[in-house]
Amino acid sequence: MVNILLAVDYHRTLADESEVGFNVSERVIDSILRFLNSGNAFAVVTSGAIRHVKGLDALKGRLFMALENGLIVITPSGSRVINVPVDWWQLRSTIRNALVNMGVEFSEGEASLFIKYDPVVINALRTYGVRIEVNRGMVSIMPNGIDKGYAINALKRIVKPSAVIAMGDAENDVPMLKAADIAIAVNNAIPEVKSIAHYVTMGNDGDGVIEVINKLLNCDHELIKCITG
Repeated sequence: MVNILLAVDYHRTLADESEVGFNVSERVIDSILRFLNSGNAFAVVTSGAIRHVKGLDALKGRLFMALENGLIVITPSGSRVINVPVDWWQLRSTIRNALVNMGVEFSEGEASLFIKYDPVVINALRTYGVRIEVNRGMVSIMPNGIDKGYAINALKRIVKPSAVIAMGDAENDVPMLKAADIAIAVNNAIPEVKSIAHYVTMGNDGDGVIEVINKLLNCDHELIKCITG
């Protein structure tokens, strides 16, 4: 059985933002490899699609990815677990047509749709009974009830860890942190996330991930005490 599953949001948690986009530093990669080599599991949990997750080539064959809030899960072996409700595809087509008719620019994931935040558009979409997930000015449109807590539960079924630790920074990470055994906010997280966390890292973004992994690898007693002590 895997000892710990460390589930980490990608944007502004695992990956730092720069002028050229998001980047996962070599220091963070090296830290994750040490964590994996100690018999643990690591997962990236994002509301984004696979094209939004970059810089993880060195972890190929070692990493779980819960994409689009767990609608798509990719295991280290490369197998894909599809958790999309069967009735979603028709509804997605209807919403896509509605966005086109409203003149709203959007992009597509494997299952989700993505738009920029616009309260008028969001109010129009709520009539379809879908999940509208806001994350720092961007919006994911997906089946009702699908959030990052759903992703954590999907990973639990696959990995079967003894404990789940989740890390995040933004409002859409709240369900993930609540579904985990231990919730961690990076220092650059919004106040809402920090308010529900068992621990707030001293470092921002990837430095916070390194900080937590170092605590876990040096742990010889109760996990929560290792992290918060």
